[in-house]
Amino acid sequence: MIGLLLTAGAALVTAFVLAPAALLEPTFGAYNNDATRQDALGRALADYWRSGTAAFPADLTTLVDYWFQWHAIKVVISTASVVVFALLATALWRRYLRFRPWLAVAATAATVSTVLATGVLVLNIQATAVPLVALLPLLPGRTTDGQLAQTVSEMREALAAPASPHAGSPALTALLGEVERYHWVTVAVAATLMVAAALASAHVWKRRVGGDLSARVKFMHSTLGVITALTACLLLLMAVASALSALDPATWLLGVIGAGPTATAGSVPS
Repeated sequence: MIGLLLTAGAALVTAFVLAPAALLEPTFGAYNNDATRQDALGRALADYWRSGTAAFPADLTTLVDYWFQWHAIKVVISTASVVVFALLATALWRRYLRFRPWLAVAATAATVSTVLATGVLVLNIQATAVPLVALLPLLPGRTTDGQLAQTVSEMREALAAPASPHAGSPALTALLGEVERYHWVTVAVAATLMVAAALASAHVWKRRVGGDLSARVKFMHSTLGVITALTACLLLLMAVASALSALDPATWLLGVIGAGPTATAGSVPS
């Protein structure tokens, strides 16, 4: 059983890295190349900024569809990973209690892996829900595309100075709305998981202090209690940080594009 779960866990980790590109190759093969994806995103964002409407242009819609499917695949794999690592941790803790005390280290590692897989799942749910915002950090740091550099410069100006002539751009209004939604999704998911982790921690600690328990059982409950309590704290911090970003989307967006494209020497904004 443990061997099967270890094999499944390794397979899922491998699939998490390789499966999205492989599955999307027939439809979105060109975007699996980082340079191509960055170039396409830069051109699509520049076109969107100059469109004068909140509706996505065709190129940007295609990129958003691609990034949605990319992260949806990872959501499925991450969900399966959480289940497999949780089953593995359960099996190892049971084996530790009955037969082999040295399995405590492996059981703890499997429990931590379950927490990490859950964190990865949260991030991919966020990106799947609002793929456009998840794409923005992929903008190239430098570019020879003067149009993109000018677009980002105008966006920065609009975000930093509300009186800017670009501040009323429909594209900017839509982007800020997407940023808000991106972070509220995280708040909802993280808060839900935080409550679950806190309840689990309270339950484990309650069982530890109640009754006449063996040293191994107390160790298991203590370890699980600490891990779930720390997980709840981290999820609380994630929820609070995301709520603050959702309430001030302009600052978050400015932070993302603030390190975005600048024109290389010799480029001329168009």
